[in-house]
Amino acid sequence: MDNINQPIKIEAFFEFQKFQQFFHLLHFKFYRNDEGRIVNRSDLVFFTGFSLDIWFFGVNLFDIFWSMHRGVTSSQNLPVLSISVYYAIRGILLYTKRHEIIDFINVMDREFPRDLPTQRHLQVAEIYEQLKKRKGYVGLFAFVALGGFSIAPIIFYILAYEDRNAPILLDQQLLGGWLPYNIRQIHLLYPFVWIYDVYAMLVGVTFFTTFDTLFIAFQTLLRMHLNGLRRQIEQLNAVDSENPVDEKRFYAYISGLIRRHQEINVLCDKFNDLFKLAIFLSDLVGATSICFHLYLMSEASDKLMIAKFLGPTMALVAFTFECCLRGSQLEEAVSLTKKHFLKYYIHKYIISQSAGLNEALYNHSWYHGSKKYRKVMLICIKYSQCTRKLTAYGLVEVNMIHFTDIMQLSYRLFTFLKSRQ
Repeated sequence: MDNINQPIKIEAFFEFQKFQQFFHLLHFKFYRNDEGRIVNRSDLVFFTGFSLDIWFFGVNLFDIFWSMHRGVTSSQNLPVLSISVYYAIRGILLYTKRHEIIDFINVMDREFPRDLPTQRHLQVAEIYEQLKKRKGYVGLFAFVALGGFSIAPIIFYILAYEDRNAPILLDQQLLGGWLPYNIRQIHLLYPFVWIYDVYAMLVGVTFFTTFDTLFIAFQTLLRMHLNGLRRQIEQLNAVDSENPVDEKRFYAYISGLIRRHQEINVLCDKFNDLFKLAIFLSDLVGATSICFHLYLMSEASDKLMIAKFLGPTMALVAFTFECCLRGSQLEEAVSLTKKHFLKYYIHKYIISQSAGLNEALYNHSWYHGSKKYRKVMLICIKYSQCTRKLTAYGLVEVNMIHFTDIMQLSYRLFTFLKSRQ
């Protein structure tokens, strides 16, 4: 990537999906004001989305309570309702945190390198290309999955159509749920109800993809800074601390690295504060939604019906996996940086484990340096015992162990439902 002649701007890391731009469902439109600060000018999209969400969940909650009161079956599609809650949670929390998100983007903008040599040192171009490639994969998956999910009810409706007096089954509706005046059972209005469902689906999905874009971009930028700091620390040589000529410059350099490490840790804490509530709530709802989809797939005999529920299930599993993987990567990057303060290399699969870090503390050859250097290293050893992790209020740590916990919870709920038959 050395042939890049122009520096990359930080706005490039926050480009949203093409289908969001096509449908004008961009919750954040970033531009710089006269002071050079990044601001947002798309609050109207948030307002429109929340208005539809309030209506959608309001009428469906009314249907649930009214059905319980009358003792009849509601018209709800529970898997769709659960995944709608999953999307809405992330959208609501994005809205409530929108000002903090803009502030954090400006903080990251101040840290972002603007000159080409520094960007090459931090490998900005390579990181951006990886992020761009991932965005393309997500967009392709969204196009295929959303397209198939939207068309499937129409196919079911056409194949099962008898006459205008026949009921429109739940499988023939995109989202299901309740609408006033029994609109969902009027065949003449079926195309309009389908369009309404498609728009409601897009609003929910764009909440999710906006969250995904911001989360991945922030995490990628933090890892970029941590890896850049790690490469600087790798070049340290304890023997240089005994050179009286360059001693002052050497310790000034180390002090700068330590301060930089602390600054990045503060950024990691701000990142965690932005997303911890959304991750905590949506993971619980996501486990329930995966359970419902698995249950319906196990009960379906039609292959087209199985394919309809397979797409959302795979999306939930894949994005939950990546969220947990990103948490592990951030934890690994922090551990890598602290580990290189100790000049010791341990296997990448145990790098974030306390046992491996403690082993590094005992095996570091800090004794090759001067007495002052050994004192500095003792402080680093103490500080390195506090690893930054992506957590949800300290209740869960977002890493691959948490991913296995979510999958196990989903399977336990699934087996419980199957056993109740």
